[in-house]
Amino acid sequence: MLRSTCLSILSILALFSASPALAQEEPDGWALSGGFDLIELREGEGPVAFTWDGTFSLGDGTDQVMLMTTGGGALESQIDEVELRLFYGRTIGTVTPLVGVRQNISPGAYATYAAAGVQGAIGDKSSWETYAFLSDQGDLIGEAQVIYQIPITQQFYLEPRVVIGWSAQDIDAEATQAGFTEGEATLRFRYSVNGAINVYAGVVHERLLGGTRRLALEQGEAAQSTLAVVGFGVNF
Repeated sequence: MLRSTCLSILSILALFSASPALAQEEPDGWALSGGFDLIELREGEGPVAFTWDGTFSLGDGTDQVMLMTTGGGALESQIDEVELRLFYGRTIGTVTPLVGVRQNISPGAYATYAAAGVQGAIGDKSSWETYAFLSDQGDLIGEAQVIYQIPITQQFYLEPRVVIGWSAQDIDAEATQAGFTEGEATLRFRYSVNGAINVYAGVVHERLLGGTRRLALEQGEAAQSTLAVVGFGVNF
């Protein structure tokens, strides 16, 4: 049920992203923008996984309401988790402070967080974002991401990105220890089909960090993986 519902929502949003007519500016100066940065398949030692990462924003050059969605699961199984973030943001110079709420949805479980973050850019080729989340159980966690684009030709470019997660305390229910908890380094080779659609292939390296890594190894679990990825992005 969760899988079919999420796939239906993704199909609608992807169609919405690709339709210029739906991105028209509102009369009051606000406009809808965004799309899916990642819709991809990941393959490594385990089952092939399907993941997505999208952001939709309604606003002007100063004020925005943002909906962010990520999720995924094994391709031939159910979706393991869906994450929704709803933010209000106000751009000041090259940075946008954000405040809002995060909702995690997985089969039989829900988790709600108060959320705050900052997005920024360094020139026109690099962007960064950082977030902190306070759960309804009082746990404080966060993450940061840096993305860089390296042009090769007018249509081809390399896109390295690094993501790191952290926790302010041990969270036994999630087998997480305080400190840096996980990291992900990716390199995607993208081809821009047009201004709205790109396709890509690349490699992702994921690894647990610090005490969380030691705990996983003590329990006989994998602490890192390297995956091949292929997918596309769609924006308006």
